[in-house]
Amino acid sequence: MANIKKADSDTKPQKYIIIPRSEKVYEEMYAIANGRKLPFETPVTLRPNDVKALEQQKEPFQTSEQMTVYEAMEKFSVDQAKATQIVKAAAMHPEMTGSTIKWRPKYILQPA
Repeated sequence: MANIKKADSDTKPQKYIIIPRSEKVYEEMYAIANGRKLPFETPVTLRPNDVKALEQQKEPFQTSEQMTVYEAMEKFSVDQAKATQIVKAAAMHPEMTGSTIKWRPKYILQPA
């Protein structure tokens, strides 16, 4: 068997720019990875384990799922006119629509 040399880019530190995804995250002033405080929008040198730690940090956000006319027709077994009324009524009352919480990455890591 021959020795296979790994690429240096897998273990070599690289420069990244950390961009916060939302205004709430931007108010934190800096990102934290493995005990290091990393400033936003400034090129910083990150090791692979720092990059992995930043990619694993997530933030919750709420999504509202609005029903379409065809979904209302199927769900309630009604004609298109009645389904249109149902969808309009649901749009006027957001508490009737189902909202879910999803997770997305906290930061955008851009190679510098």
